[in-house]
Amino acid sequence: MIDGVRLSNLQIISTSQGAVLHMVRGTDPLFAGFGEIYFSRIAGGQRKDWRRHRVASAQIAVPVGQVRFALYDDRPDSLSRATSWDVVLGETNYQLLTIPPGVWFAFKNERPDESLIANCSSMPHDPTQIDRQECETSSIPYQWQH
Repeated sequence: MIDGVRLSNLQIISTSQGAVLHMVRGTDPLFAGFGEIYFSRIAGGQRKDWRRHRVASAQIAVPVGQVRFALYDDRPDSLSRATSWDVVLGETNYQLLTIPPGVWFAFKNERPDESLIANCSSMPHDPTQIDRQECETSSIPYQWQH
């Protein structure tokens, strides 16, 4: 795993009327802070490009669908520098993925239908604090499974 990245089990409470899917609470030990919460829909089989938040932490869950998250660490002082790692999150593996600042991540919908990603960011969105690269870049050594 990549230094500073955390994967935490999340609770699902099933009832006869549906389910409640917990994501993050302000009292959780791993809570990274609150800047904003947003949702990303991703079409079946699609990928979204690499991004790296310079200051914000991302806390991500997938309540609908199944999404593969690829991470790459190029932080100069990191114990896991030059390491890539991935995890599939979704309805059958409902967990919270915490990504610290400076770690690259991209994602791919593993299903043919749309998936929904929830992100509780520790800071409000600031496009000047995000770096981006295309999925197929030579500077990030990750092989996407097709």
